[in-house]
Amino acid sequence: MESSEIIMNLWFIYDKQDSVIYGLAGRAYRMKGTDEEKTNFLKQLALTDYGLATRTAVPESFSVELNGEIVTGLCPLFEVNKMGTRLFDDLIARLQHEILVCNGVEGDDVNEAHEALRIPQNPLFLITALVEDGEGNFEAMMVEQG
Repeated sequence: MESSEIIMNLWFIYDKQDSVIYGLAGRAYRMKGTDEEKTNFLKQLALTDYGLATRTAVPESFSVELNGEIVTGLCPLFEVNKMGTRLFDDLIARLQHEILVCNGVEGDDVNEAHEALRIPQNPLFLITALVEDGEGNFEAMMVEQG
């Protein structure tokens, strides 16, 4: 079906050495086209667009054990593939807020007229891993589409 909707690229920043996710990033786009066209668009931009994305830390509700200590604000890599994960929820809410503010919608002014500015209940998205090297450079690696 060819319709205009908000779609997203989502990235997680991964520490290879400790096998943990320590950061998240996301960027929303409005696009018209088939799901295949939208997915191809996301794939093209996922490899470079992370530099312009909104970044957040992993929510404090996630934790891992490192060197015998529980550390919050990190999560294991398998969380990305976990069915029903809530890992990106805060980031998606932040992206939604940014979309509304950029379009002049403030506070509780959201109404049916702004429906086109809402991220869908089950949005089309692509998740890409970002691995940082020792010099602060990132390499993007495709993971999955939702």
